[in-house]
Amino acid sequence: MKKTNLFEKALPSLINLVVVALLSIPLIWTPWDIITKKICIIGLFFIYNLLFLFFNKNRCLGMIIVDTYWKKEYSLKNKLIFLILYALSFSTLFFWIFFPLDLFLVNMLFLQLPMILIKGTTFHGYLSGQMVTVKSP
Repeated sequence: MKKTNLFEKALPSLINLVVVALLSIPLIWTPWDIITKKICIIGLFFIYNLLFLFFNKNRCLGMIIVDTYWKKEYSLKNKLIFLILYALSFSTLFFWIFFPLDLFLVNMLFLQLPMILIKGTTFHGYLSGQMVTVKSP
C-alpha cells in the first residue's frame, strides 16, 4: 500500500460532490427558500456518506472509483466524527461571510492543504483519529 497524493485525496471528494449535486437536482423545483435547500443538500451529503459507512465499510463512491482504501480499520466513533467533520467541510461551499466561497477557500488553503502536506491526511481525517487513505500498489 502506498500513501495517497493530494490529487488522490481530492478526487474522491470531487466525485462525491458531483454525485450529491446530481441527487439534489429535484430541490430546484421545491418552493423552499435557499437556506433550506442548502441545508437539505448538506444533509443529503451526510446521509450519502453515512450509507457508505454502514453498507460499504466507509468506502464511498469516490474512493471506489479512485481505488483508495483506509489504511486500517477505524472505530465507528472515528468514522462518525470523520463524517460529521467532512459534512461541515462540504458545507463551506454553501455559506460565506464576505464573498461567495470565502469560507471554502479558507478551509482548503489554510486547513486542508497544509494538513495534507504536513500530516498526510485531511484536517477532518486528522481530527478523527489520524484516518489516512492509501492506494493499492
